[in-house]
Amino acid sequence: MIMLPNRLLALALLLVPWLRLPAAEAAKPARPLVFAAYYCWYHDGAHPERPFLHWTYPSSETNALAKKARKPGEPPPNSAARPLAGLYDSADPKVADWHVQLAQAAGIDAFLVDWWDTHNELDRNVDRGIVAAVGKRGFKFALLDERAQFHDTLENYQAMLVRGLRRYKDHPAYLRLDGRPVVYLYQVAAEPGLTAAEFPGLRRHVEAAAGPVYWIVDKIEHDAAAGDRDREKRIPADWLATPGVDSFGFYSTFSNFRAHRYEDLAGKFRHLTRLAHDAGKKMLLPVHPGHDNSYFRDDPYVMPRRDGQTFRDFLRAATDAGADYLMVTSWNEWPETTVIEPSSSWADPYLYLKVLAEWKGLTFTPPSLPK
Repeated sequence: MIMLPNRLLALALLLVPWLRLPAAEAAKPARPLVFAAYYCWYHDGAHPERPFLHWTYPSSETNALAKKARKPGEPPPNSAARPLAGLYDSADPKVADWHVQLAQAAGIDAFLVDWWDTHNELDRNVDRGIVAAVGKRGFKFALLDERAQFHDTLENYQAMLVRGLRRYKDHPAYLRLDGRPVVYLYQVAAEPGLTAAEFPGLRRHVEAAAGPVYWIVDKIEHDAAAGDRDREKRIPADWLATPGVDSFGFYSTFSNFRAHRYEDLAGKFRHLTRLAHDAGKKMLLPVHPGHDNSYFRDDPYVMPRRDGQTFRDFLRAATDAGADYLMVTSWNEWPETTVIEPSSSWADPYLYLKVLAEWKGLTFTPPSLPK
């Protein structure tokens, strides 16, 4: 028997379990952090001022599909699927608590909470619903700030963002990356609300008032001269060169390019991730279960769900691309039916949470429905 020095023996013992791993297990790519876009904009039918807010749209009143799906005592729905919990109110703490338990069971790391400041008093829904629930369950949340796109002046927007951060950044459940509170700045690709030239000033103003921030910026544009399907979308060069951006991302493929199969996603996701990484930034990629806005649009786009295969293809493509973060879009954006929240319209209401849990290496066990 060869006698090893104590230090070498200790090292050998540490390596033994790793050496015994099956080759496929040892080669499995690390799973990035998973966030889910979470919406607090719903009111139930008992709300005194805005009953059924965001469960119906004016255009649903004349939509044949929506009229056919209408239930007694409810307006025509704007979604192609129905929540398992019914048309709930986002301020209901029991529903929010159920959502958090479901997300934890599926392996989601945090909710990125749709933020509109005081518009339609949606900030009250955030406080009474999801913020109360995450505090109770030890889950994480951060702001997905839609005002980055939808604001009048930069000065007003800066003030709104400072208010939001001061309101939540020190909450024990607020998501931090690299020790800093996270903010996701939502923008659309066409005519974005914030330019690369404006961002440094926004960052200076906000951080002077609220402290350091981890900035995730929604930024993608069309590359008309690419001549390559995998390179037809890019992160703009001026944004790649902008200091202070920690991660780039974008909310959707369905509004930027229409794809839902692995072979049509993988190259695009790799290209965008490479652009971010080469600039020294992180990359957040969106993953979708499907899309269907046919209950309120005359020109709908339907991304087929394929019994969960679309979601699996997105998860695989984003992982293979080397994304640092994934964002499920969405948890509960019901009008566009991009949801993974359980639905009574599916044969298995929990299918998409099970798909995500399987990808994370978890066994999904659903909590009881809220009473």
